[in-house]
Amino acid sequence: MESLKRFGERLTELLLSQELTSDKLGTKIGVSGSSIRRWCNGTLNIKLSKANALADYFKCSLEFLFGKTEKILDFVLYPSEPFYPQLRRVMKEKGVTRYRLVKDLKKSHGHFYFWEKGGDPSMQTVIDLADYLDCTLDYLTGRERK
Repeated sequence: MESLKRFGERLTELLLSQELTSDKLGTKIGVSGSSIRRWCNGTLNIKLSKANALADYFKCSLEFLFGKTEKILDFVLYPSEPFYPQLRRVMKEKGVTRYRLVKDLKKSHGHFYFWEKGGDPSMQTVIDLADYLDCTLDYLTGRERK
């Protein structure tokens, strides 16, 4: 939850530094201004697709956006990959099974089915997975490649 708090603070800073209103940013990324304000104050959990849209708009990494680094961008940025296939690649690379993730992270198999069918995970889930798999948010989503 700490990363989501830092996300709200970082998003507020980015809005102020670019003299941008929440309504104007919302229009640019396809959400309401009230969603932006709720992300800033921590009352609405953001989905991965919208976090990617924000990171693309601000030309920063997800790691920066969620307060995990102070470097705005320190790698070559690629478009994000579909979440489930990228998650499976990282799991295979790390030698982690679906069963292990379900057991250790207390996620249901339904989450995996939802993602496999193209469902958009919440960023808290993506953060939990990246922490567990010991990789960056950007690597887990395919925005950063080795």
